[in-house]
Amino acid sequence: MSGTVRQISVVLDPSIPYFLRVDWAEDLGAGFTLALSDGSSSWIGEVPEEEMMRKATELGVKREKYVEDLHRALTGGGESRRGRGGVAEKEEYLFHLSSDHGCLSYDKKTQRGVLVNMGAVELHPAPVDLNREMIAHTLEHSADLEAENRRLQEKNQTLRQERQHLLADLEKHVQEMETMEGDLFSRFIMLLNEKKAKIRALQDTIRHDQQQLDQGVEEQENHRVTGVTVKSKAGDSIKEEEDLPQSFHPSQAPTVLIRDISSQTSSMEDTVRDSKDVLPSRKHGLCYHQSPELKVKKPSPDQK
Repeated sequence: MSGTVRQISVVLDPSIPYFLRVDWAEDLGAGFTLALSDGSSSWIGEVPEEEMMRKATELGVKREKYVEDLHRALTGGGESRRGRGGVAEKEEYLFHLSSDHGCLSYDKKTQRGVLVNMGAVELHPAPVDLNREMIAHTLEHSADLEAENRRLQEKNQTLRQERQHLLADLEKHVQEMETMEGDLFSRFIMLLNEKKAKIRALQDTIRHDQQQLDQGVEEQENHRVTGVTVKSKAGDSIKEEEDLPQSFHPSQAPTVLIRDISSQTSSMEDTVRDSKDVLPSRKHGLCYHQSPELKVKKPSPDQK
């Protein structure tokens, strides 16, 4: 069983406060009971489900839509209606009470000022105990609201504490992250400087080796040029010696000796040539004075 109590005012006498109590079993659309009190007197009425279905059909709206509007009108709760563009439309609900307190009607005033009748309930005088029940229900509802309020405050306090803890942890993590980033950046700078130093050292080593290599190549080129120059000078010296006049000096003694030997050899050749010219005549003379008995014996095979 659900129920609410709220304070309302009627159009005929807005200065007099009335207390409206609405009770329903499962769903407001399945029917509800209504009790009205001004503090000294009370009235009660009931609206069945058939009456609600008839009124929804009369208004030309769905049952769910009509129950939602009726719940908002009688209890003052429910979600606000959203118009075009998602803007909440301001809706006002008015209550009309007959002068004999026999009928209570409720209307909805739209944003354009149009009144739409949401229904009516026939009231009957209620026993005196109804006022006490409404007061007790009001006190109970107030206690429930206070308990809910305390629960929400405690929850709010807990959320605030958790928020503070989270903020403290977040600030701590941020500081740790900043410290870690600083350490990582310092290490990165140190490693970068070490790499730069190694690169500079390698560059210096390469530059030094290149200089030594260039110096070695230059020295080899100088040696090669010097050797060619020496050979050229030696060739020039030999050529100069060949072009000198043939005058005798100690170093030319073998040459003179060879020339004397050549002269003697030439004279001997002339003598031999002259002797060859004389030999035939001599040979001819010898042929006549040789004895016929002289014969040249061939050596026998045994004598060989």
